[in-house]
Amino acid sequence: MKLPTYNKEEKKAIGIYCGELLVFAIVFGVLGILFLLSVIGVSDWKRYAFTYVTLIGGLWPIADFFWTLFSKKHRAANSLVDKVLALPAPFVTIPFDIWMLIQGIPNVDVNVYRYLIGSIFCYFALVYLFECVYHYFVPIPGLLEADEKEEKPAEPTDNTPKDQQ
Repeated sequence: MKLPTYNKEEKKAIGIYCGELLVFAIVFGVLGILFLLSVIGVSDWKRYAFTYVTLIGGLWPIADFFWTLFSKKHRAANSLVDKVLALPAPFVTIPFDIWMLIQGIPNVDVNVYRYLIGSIFCYFALVYLFECVYHYFVPIPGLLEADEKEEKPAEPTDNTPKDQQ
């Protein structure tokens, strides 16, 4: 398999994008480990925020996956691999959120939140690390399309007044 070659601007865009993914991987990994080791505690407001944010926000990765899967236009600009890798998180958090609401958020042990938040953050760190390496070799289509649009020259228009023609 021969890897495609890219021009200088495309390589720069790919490098910046992969650098951003690496930063996200590091941040999520550090936060996940700090939660798992109880360096960052889980206060009451974090329990409520986590439960409601993941319950409502967990629907987006599922919807985005199906949108990418069934829409040719959306799939042309996005990577299906990214959408698939995001799916396990909502399928884990949404049932936990429902269970936590049934139990009553204050009644759920803090360690459940600590392990859940920490493990989700560590999972996303691994996802972003994988995407960083993967998209270095296989860039997302939307990233390269943006460069192609910028390179196209503007079509000349004839805006000269009639008296100067």
